[in-house]
Amino acid sequence: MRPAFRVKAFLLNCFYFFSKQFRINISRKLILLVVAFLINVSSFSQCVSAVQGSSFIINMGFSPQSNATGLKPYGMIYDLISNYNVPILWCIKPTKSKDGADFTYNWSGYSGGTFVVPAQFIDAAVTARITYWLTQGVQGTYAIAGSFTPVVYDTITSFPKVMIDNLSGNQNIITGYYANAGIPLSAYVLGIPSTLNGCIDIWTNPHDEPTWATHGYLYNFVTTFKGNIWAQCHEVSIMENVQNPVFPFQKLNFLSTTGLQCYSAGNCGAAAAHANNPILPETYQYPADPIMQFVGTLGGATQNGSEQWYIPNAGGQWYPTTRRGVRTGNGTSPAEGVLLVYGPAYGNAANGTVMYEGGHNLNNSGTAAERVQAQRAYFNFVLLTGKQKRLAVSTTAPASFASGFSYPVSASVTSGTAPYTYQWTSTVGGTFTGGNTANAVYTAPFSLVDTIANIRIRVTDACGRVNIKLICVPINASPLPIDLLSFTAVPKKDAVKAEWCTASEINNDYFSLERSEDARSFESIATIEGKGNSTIKRDYSFLDRSPLAGLSYYRLKQTDFDGQFSYSEIVPVKFNGSGFVVFPNPAYNNVTILVDQT
Repeated sequence: MRPAFRVKAFLLNCFYFFSKQFRINISRKLILLVVAFLINVSSFSQCVSAVQGSSFIINMGFSPQSNATGLKPYGMIYDLISNYNVPILWCIKPTKSKDGADFTYNWSGYSGGTFVVPAQFIDAAVTARITYWLTQGVQGTYAIAGSFTPVVYDTITSFPKVMIDNLSGNQNIITGYYANAGIPLSAYVLGIPSTLNGCIDIWTNPHDEPTWATHGYLYNFVTTFKGNIWAQCHEVSIMENVQNPVFPFQKLNFLSTTGLQCYSAGNCGAAAAHANNPILPETYQYPADPIMQFVGTLGGATQNGSEQWYIPNAGGQWYPTTRRGVRTGNGTSPAEGVLLVYGPAYGNAANGTVMYEGGHNLNNSGTAAERVQAQRAYFNFVLLTGKQKRLAVSTTAPASFASGFSYPVSASVTSGTAPYTYQWTSTVGGTFTGGNTANAVYTAPFSLVDTIANIRIRVTDACGRVNIKLICVPINASPLPIDLLSFTAVPKKDAVKAEWCTASEINNDYFSLERSEDARSFESIATIEGKGNSTIKRDYSFLDRSPLAGLSYYRLKQTDFDGQFSYSEIVPVKFNGSGFVVFPNPAYNNVTILVDQT
């Protein structure tokens, strides 16, 4: 008996015992329905549980914070998503305080916007990759004692398309952040504002001298293309005071109503200048915002270069939607000084998001921990904008699959840039017909036990944006690969006729009719093709024209497409050429005589 037969056989035997004990007539079909229901309930609970035992928790609050412990997790996330199609859960408690725990597991609190690799996607290849990142300094643990239920802010399935500005020649500042995180060069492109288009999700610039001629393209980038901007140092105050000389209403004051005070007198038009050094200590706001998911302080990392903090021009203020994440002691709300600030461009949620951080290079000032936190804020912004610019993919699929059967699955995309490419995969195998199209047919693998299929559709648009959509579906195993209604073998004059019929078949490749002299050593005398998958009654027969004289034995061997096989019960036949058979032999009380009258 195959191992899985024992699982359902146990449940079936329990129901049969119950029916006999209480003399209740319960049909086999009803029992199978009840068993299937019980197993489906268990399967469904696995589907809806996003985080289970054996998930891998990436510890984002590990102390001390270093490039290895605080930044390499972003490289790990990029690797698992881009190369292994593994979604990552971003867990943020919405009511947390600064550096408060997002959840507690095994009596330990996890903070800093914890990332979790879901258990259902951790196979041998992913396990090996997690092991690699642990050697790079990432800290984490496998959840081994039951389940836990953190609040999932987002399921990260893609990274946005990033352009790092190289107009000023300072691109190495930001590419250094990627190197610290272990994120490869393929994660970004180098370019200038005039080359921005709808395929770029984020434009980042560490330091420049923007004018309308060189940077006016950013206006359409955030309003028409809904692109996002990250900038630092005195690029920020100059940019916030740039306006179109032909149409003065077009300005680049993305986060403030009238622009920012200049980093130095006479360098930002008519803007007033502010002192280089902010009033510290800084104050941290919005602890549950995704961008603010870092631990400790970052102020020291911003205290370098020509502009270390920002404040609106006199008479102006930050837009009401602008979030002053890290405030200085300068000014008062809504025009206070900031080290870190972000929000929708021009205060309009329909536009792209803009973020500024003070300092010329977040990798060469302050303590090591402060440098890590400042760069984490940048990568959190990248992840946030990735969520905003992600392809909108919806899917349709049956609520459950039967093992070995085929069902349609489909995906539709309502954003991004056509044409789209599609890649269907399943964590439990099976085959996809039309797997590179939006509409495919999935044939569930033959399984001896009920299981969960995490079907993944990876959609890529013409710009290279990627989204991975997940479909969690129970696959219900059949109690047997075939439901054999009968199997007989009887003499027919000078031959023995074997006949059998099936009520259903799953993954059935062929039957082998086998014969033996002693009921121990069998030989195959015929191969009969099966019906593959069938839900209707099927009849089979074979005429053995060279039967063995005297008593012999027949049985069926059923073989699946994947090579697994099972046997029927053994049928004895007494052949003497007279056209009748007596069984059983030897007999003790009763005998049965079959006479061939054909």
